[in-house]
Amino acid sequence: MASMHYDAAGYPMFPGGREFETQFGPDDLNRLQELFDDCRDECHLAIDCERARILGRALVRLYAQGQHDPNLIRALLIPSFKERS
Repeated sequence: MASMHYDAAGYPMFPGGREFETQFGPDDLNRLQELFDDCRDECHLAIDCERARILGRALVRLYAQGQHDPNLIRALLIPSFKERS
C-alpha cells in the first residue's frame, strides 16, 4: 500500500490506492493552469509563495472531485485567498 501525505487541512496530497485514481489529460492540465494563473493573479500571490501552493492544491482537489465550472471554482477559491487589507 502506498504511503499517504496530507496537507494542513488533512486532505491527501499524494494519494494512492483505488479511491484516488483521478487522471488529468492535456486539456484538463491546460484548464487547471489557466485557472491557477487567473486565481493567483486575482489574489496577488507570487508564484513561489506558500499560499499559491495551497491555492494550487485546493484547485486540483476541487477539479478531481468533479468541479469543472471555472466560474464556480473562482467564486469558491478567490475570496479565501485574496489578501485582506
